[in-house]
Amino acid sequence: MVSRILSFLILVPLAILLIVFCVSNRGPVTVSLDPLGTLPQFTYSMPLFILLMGAVIVGLLLGGLGTWFTQAHYRRKAWKRRNEIERLKRDADEARERVRVLSEERAKAASIAAPGSTALAAPRAA
Repeated sequence: MVSRILSFLILVPLAILLIVFCVSNRGPVTVSLDPLGTLPQFTYSMPLFILLMGAVIVGLLLGGLGTWFTQAHYRRKAWKRRNEIERLKRDADEARERVRVLSEERAKAASIAAPGSTALAAPRAA
């Protein structure tokens, strides 16, 4: 609840500032994608706020992609460890099942053996 209120207190003024910026910068700005200025077809006229918002969005996307690619080895390690844990759990379950079957067979063999004979009796659990 506190984090929601804190987010609200930060995001609402930020949104208001963004709206005021967009409304006050509606005038067209000439943007040239030609560094030498020799090709007039690479010149665009657009509102400043669209240019800046586009730059922010492109920057966020490129930063997110860079972070995602940088952290790929952590995701790979987590995937390998998760698979190893699942394999070890399966192995442990299979081992428990084998122990259960063997103890049942031993108990069955002990019950079939002569009551006075202790050669096939199940050992006590430690």
